[in-house]
Amino acid sequence: MPRGATPTVSARVHVPPVHLRDLCEEGEHVLLWQVRGTSDVVVDGVGRELRSGWALWVPAGVRHSFTTHDGAVLLPTFFPTSSTAKTLERPTTVAVDEDLSTLLLAFVQSSYSIIRPRADLARQVLALLEAGPAVSSALPVPASGPARAVAEALRFNPGDERDVEELAQVAHASARTVERSFAAETGMTLREWRIRNRMETAARLLRARTAPDAVAQRVGYTSSSAFRRVFKGRFGMTPSQYAASAVSLHPARPAR
Repeated sequence: MPRGATPTVSARVHVPPVHLRDLCEEGEHVLLWQVRGTSDVVVDGVGRELRSGWALWVPAGVRHSFTTHDGAVLLPTFFPTSSTAKTLERPTTVAVDEDLSTLLLAFVQSSYSIIRPRADLARQVLALLEAGPAVSSALPVPASGPARAVAEALRFNPGDERDVEELAQVAHASARTVERSFAAETGMTLREWRIRNRMETAARLLRARTAPDAVAQRVGYTSSSAFRRVFKGRFGMTPSQYAASAVSLHPARPAR
């Protein structure tokens, strides 16, 4: 299987959707790790889509619900309320890279089996989450049909240059309907949502060691200086600084 490819579910395996509502962990935080497929998550009344390779941090006391899609695997892990930094005081999404994935699996293993390393795995997981470069707030996704279709198109191709009228036409709706749905369901205009989607994608690509100029083109910026300005406004550092901080946190492994 090519590196980075998502394994497909065998036709003999059926993981049905699950819907859980009105959840609230008062004494501990929960990290919802999307291991496979996608889920729709609602946190404090705001809907978000969670995709494979990402996790959503839900602080203690925050109400949330989720629906896993057909074939999806969503793994909740729980952490004590003590010793968490300010970066983890609100719902946030984080990319689950190889290091974090290994720690989470080891943490689950120690929680549900007799294999329990002496190391404080929970503290190691939290340290990665807290030290990660610019942990990003979860991007709300509209639930209504046309707006959801537009959001999915832009998630697939954040560099899409079509204007709102062209995007709405593809979704068989008016531009006004799409704009109204974005404002009502995400708290952002379509333009604001689009920029934030581009920046979240850019951050993910930079963490994967993609060159900043290539990232700028991938997310729809023909001017590298414009991309740097918008990115710094979002994350408080330039794309190069962000990439350097990610590399220092997760240095590349030597070839085997």
